[in-house]
Amino acid sequence: MRNRKYRFFYHYRKCDGKMSVHFKGRCIPCFDVDCQVPAKTKRNKRQPYLVMQGYASNVKLVGGMRTGVAVIT
Repeated sequence: MRNRKYRFFYHYRKCDGKMSVHFKGRCIPCFDVDCQVPAKTKRNKRQPYLVMQGYASNVKLVGGMRTGVAVIT
């Protein structure tokens, strides 16, 4: 079976002081991001003005949402 890759992006959420990872239509709030795949910057005209985006096959949250790390592979 082929390991399909999907678009992801992540950005800083100023109101929470945390990061937010968007993958497969889900928003995953987390404290930190461990991105193990290539990512590039994307600038928007509206907020969030700067996001990091790329392609990944899996995003998993290690730990809880308050202190957890989103591992992007």
